[in-house]
Amino acid sequence: METMRITVAQRYVLKVFGGFFLLSVFIFSALIVMVNFLQILHEGVLHGFSFPLMSRTLLFLLPSVMTLVLPIAFLMALLLGLGQLSRDGEIMALRASGFSFGRVLAPLLLAAAGAAALTAALGNWAGPVSLKRSNDHVEAMVSRITHIELKPRTFRRIADWTFYADEADAVTGRLGGVKLTRRVQRPGSQPRLMRISASRGRYGVEPSLGIKIELADGTLSQSSFGGRARLMHGGFTSYRTLLPFFSGGDGTRPLHAREMTTPALLARLAEGVEDGRLALRYRMEIVSRLSVTLAPLVFFLLGAPLGLVLDSKARSSGFAASLLVIFLYYGLTVAGMALSRKQPGLFPWVMFAPTAAGALAGAWLWRRKLSFR
Repeated sequence: METMRITVAQRYVLKVFGGFFLLSVFIFSALIVMVNFLQILHEGVLHGFSFPLMSRTLLFLLPSVMTLVLPIAFLMALLLGLGQLSRDGEIMALRASGFSFGRVLAPLLLAAAGAAALTAALGNWAGPVSLKRSNDHVEAMVSRITHIELKPRTFRRIADWTFYADEADAVTGRLGGVKLTRRVQRPGSQPRLMRISASRGRYGVEPSLGIKIELADGTLSQSSFGGRARLMHGGFTSYRTLLPFFSGGDGTRPLHAREMTTPALLARLAEGVEDGRLALRYRMEIVSRLSVTLAPLVFFLLGAPLGLVLDSKARSSGFAASLLVIFLYYGLTVAGMALSRKQPGLFPWVMFAPTAAGALAGAWLWRRKLSFR
């Protein structure tokens, strides 16, 4: 009978938590998918829009979206669920019946472990594979583009190029005050900045290739990146170039680190990567995936004591507390990635700082707020 009472109580706690968890997963995943949908349209894919391709693009995007959503939804559901149980006096009733906080929270710890395991599977394997397929469908839509509008006095990123024009006529394709910049990096040499400026020109779209630019009366220069040393400079009366929709001129799309599984990244590193910054990017991606995998467990340590001590305004307090923890955790994670890029000597310790800080803060809250007796 005692085992039955515990099982029923744990099932009820999981039921309350599960309702908030499913709702949080739906809301956050819908928001992220919508943002990505709008970004795809903003990049000009609308002119090559295909409903089947767009549907598959968003479908294959879901595993990588869920990798980010699962830890956030877990924390939100944990705080809202425990806050509701505390507000309704059910936690106090369970405590009065002889349940320790450890026994009350045991099913939620198992849920945190399950969320961490699912996040690991999605983040290290399923997510990168599906993200690559999603981006492949975006490329297929881009190849269908027959018209694209370049707006005047607006910077536009097109593959490796940054485009700007004082005047841009979407009907005739005429351009004025054109400026093109590109960062050039060759193996074994310092990066260079290529600049092309012209007083006038025209543009058009080459389907499946890119944007064809014809310029007149301009200059072309190449200088050291971040410095003033000019390596090459000359003028031209006529210049033609193609701004490809994707980087690379061999018809293949280079894979981003996020599109590669963790075993593939480790294999690349084991083979040796000549570009030190690319190798650092691969290592940062691996560490960030590990950090996201541990996030549900860290959020359990932080969220459980916070959720049990919320006041009568449980839902508003739980929502505010979850947002605060999410912003701090992921804000510190982004800051750690930025510091790792600028100061490689701080890697990987600075990227583990949010996880370590969250775990220590959670342990302090458990000791101060909860009792297992």
